[in-house]
Amino acid sequence: MRSAFISLMLCLTAFWVAPLSAQEKLETLATVLAREIENGEHEGVTGGLVTVQGKLVFEAYGSGSRAGKTQDIRSATKSITALLVGALIDQGKVSSVRTKLSDILEAEFSGLPKNDPRRDILIEDLLTMRGGLACNDWAPSSLGHEDKMYKTDDWFDFWVSSPQAYEIGEHFSYCTGGVVALGRVIERLSGKPVPDFANEVLFQPLGIKNPKWDETPRGHTDTGGHLRLSLRGLHKIGQLVAGDGAWEGRQLFSKRWIETMTKVHTPIPERRQKYGYLWWYDEGSVGGVDITLHYAHGNGGNFIFIVPELGVVAAFTGTNYGKPSQFTALQIFASRIVPAIAAETKKTNSGR
Repeated sequence: MRSAFISLMLCLTAFWVAPLSAQEKLETLATVLAREIENGEHEGVTGGLVTVQGKLVFEAYGSGSRAGKTQDIRSATKSITALLVGALIDQGKVSSVRTKLSDILEAEFSGLPKNDPRRDILIEDLLTMRGGLACNDWAPSSLGHEDKMYKTDDWFDFWVSSPQAYEIGEHFSYCTGGVVALGRVIERLSGKPVPDFANEVLFQPLGIKNPKWDETPRGHTDTGGHLRLSLRGLHKIGQLVAGDGAWEGRQLFSKRWIETMTKVHTPIPERRQKYGYLWWYDEGSVGGVDITLHYAHGNGGNFIFIVPELGVVAAFTGTNYGKPSQFTALQIFASRIVPAIAAETKKTNSGR
């Protein structure tokens, strides 16, 4: 009987495996996710790159993609436009986001009556999607919908000619036309084309190569969407924002602007998310850790995610344009990556 018991214990010992630590679970998850992306198990997800405290968790590319290949990031472009506006503020080219567009773009507003409320639209109103005009890209019937704008010869004139629908500065209404208008502001105040200004203050200092902007029919820059960047380029922008505007010991953007840009400025009707200056905001508790999420989102599944409490910066690219599956990367990040990192962070903190 005793020998049988010993034999049983030896068998159990042989097959017993020590439970994985939180770090080991995270490393296993990273390997699994990288393989899933590379094998095309998440259709339309073309790349993913995640770091924690600056250390690489994984970097993976789907079929047809590779490191350095640029991707149309659609409306994630808007979040980069917010950085460019911040550069104008930091350089003193405009004193405040409370400045009226009509004071900067006098010729573009010359067709409006002197007492027209649209002359009172502020830079800040467009950064927060509260321009007040009949422009809602989430409603195809909207007079100012972006698809209607794209069919016109003058996108700025299309936007500024839209009738007023809400009290200016009061109501959130997602409007690409307003962000295109910010591109004209950037051109006028910087004194150079948007791509040149962006290269000077953002892309070249970060070592981002081959950014490509689309143009409007009038030869201006489409600052509302369609910028092409690589996965690593997207991730570098996330690192810059997570680092309060600093990059390799150099303060490219003021900490004050980054904080202002990413903090909540307006609620979004019927959504839990909130909005900063062309950056999205969410918050919650994961694995007993309270977190905030700052992110850029572009149609197709193009994201930058920043979770300050966990030191996480992630970027994903995708081609699921106009499909519900564009949110696959968000689901992967929220349901698999963040819980694993939160568990490791909680374990590390509790061991101190």
